[in-house]
Order: sequence, then C-alpha cells, then structure tokens
Amino acid sequence: MRGMKTLNWCALAVFALACGGSNDKPAEGPAERAGEKVDEAGDKVEQKADEAGEKIDEAGDKAEDKVEKERKED
Repeated sequence: MRGMKTLNWCALAVFALACGGSNDKPAEGPAERAGEKVDEAGDKVEQKADEAGEKIDEAGDKAEDKVEKERKED
C-alpha cells in the first residue's frame, strides 16, 4: 500500500512538472501587470527624489559658500 502511494505521488509530480514546464514565461494576469506598473512608478519616484536630493545638496553647498564668504569679509 505504501509503495502505491509513493508511486501515485511520483506520477503526480511528473505530471505537474510536464504541465508547468512547457512555457518559458508564465502568462501575465492583471495583477502582474498592475504590480509592474507600481514598480515602475516607484522607480520614477525614487529617481525624482534622488534628483531633488542632489539639487538640495547643491543649494546647501552654495549657501555654505556664501556664509563662509561673508564671514571672511567681516
């Protein structure tokens, strides 16, 4: 009896692999496409935040230079 259960499980595993292994890429559903759009939007937000951070750093550097210049003039 135990051997029959093992044989059934093995047959089921082979069948599942045969059915699932035929496509290189699984079909995309609406949730997959929505997830990709969310990922893309997140990437864009991250890029814009990085750009804004760089501009803030540049503005801070300019302000620091002006303060140092004013201190030297006094």
